[in-house]
Amino acid sequence: MPQANRTFYLYLGLHSLLIGMFPFYLPVFLWQQGIGLAGIALVVALAGLGFNLGLWSWDRLRLLLTLNQIFSATSLLLIALLFAVREFNSGFVGIVLLAACYGIYNSFFWTTQRAMFIEVTDPVRSGRAYGNFQLFVFALLQAGILIGGWLLERDSFDVLLVACTSVALLGTALLVASKPVYPAGLQKLRSLSIADITGFRDANCSRTMFMADGFFLFLESFFWVISLFLLTRESFATLGIVVIVLAAIFGGLFFLLKNTIDRLGARRIFTLAVMLYCGSWLLRAFTSGSMHLLLMFTLLVLITFATSFFRLALNKRFYDLARQTEHPHRYLVLKSYYSQLAITVCFGLLAMLAIAYPEPQALLRSIYCVAALVSPLFLLYGAHRYRRE
Repeated sequence: MPQANRTFYLYLGLHSLLIGMFPFYLPVFLWQQGIGLAGIALVVALAGLGFNLGLWSWDRLRLLLTLNQIFSATSLLLIALLFAVREFNSGFVGIVLLAACYGIYNSFFWTTQRAMFIEVTDPVRSGRAYGNFQLFVFALLQAGILIGGWLLERDSFDVLLVACTSVALLGTALLVASKPVYPAGLQKLRSLSIADITGFRDANCSRTMFMADGFFLFLESFFWVISLFLLTRESFATLGIVVIVLAAIFGGLFFLLKNTIDRLGARRIFTLAVMLYCGSWLLRAFTSGSMHLLLMFTLLVLITFATSFFRLALNKRFYDLARQTEHPHRYLVLKSYYSQLAITVCFGLLAMLAIAYPEPQALLRSIYCVAALVSPLFLLYGAHRYRRE
């Protein structure tokens, strides 16, 4: 395996494990601390703002720092997040500090990861490559989820903090020792200005997709995780086991999908993926703990399948279209700016709505129904480019 690929997988593997150990549980941890949907939506909105501030810094620091220094900064930001959680209080200052740490960590991790990924793949095998690293992420993420759920169930956050910190420091030391090469596409590319960001337009409806994707990503990673937590009777360990079982069942199907998606018509695959994704939000709206256990588990499997298939198809299209631009890395950064702006606005509005909505589960069902109506917007993405397929 080439050096760049080894470094990419080590970096991705390290943070997939760490994200599973705690950031995955952040929404339900806040829920158990008595922070309702309004407070959690506010955390997400402020995290979106923190992400964009972090991204603005990352886009300038990358010209001054080595890749090793960026790796080290990313791990230190995760450790800062853990300490912010440990000292968390439900006041506004506590929420702002937590959200800032979470958003800035995400900006450094995801932007660096995307920059490295686009350097180690080619468009002919992008679906398979994305599938390979998704399976790799799945394995380490599930390991982290198992460890984190077990420790949180035993109220051992301090032990979890020590474990995460140790893994982060050890993994970063291994990354530094691997002597990574800075992505060539980033070495001479100037930082984006506000005019570059606000003036961005293309024929692929990229801005629409960027903004929609930010909203949906946090519906999946925060609100849907809370729904699963409620379905598992608010048990960290049970939630972790359910997520791992769902991932294991889907893993076999995903292995087949990743090897076929590059050979099938991009337009057909993407349309099917969006329609299934739309259906998954309707299933979320009608899944409840009062269902027969077998029926509920079947619906959860279908939701997991539809969501993962959509993510595979969307990311293949995203990276393929990025490579067709003059500056692929600039396209990746623009995506983050617009996604996080939408997160700040949409979840800020949801926070205000949740204050006036007395029943959280009813509100979640309503949000999922709205998501099902909005999700066909993804069909606009790249439609101009793939119209003849």
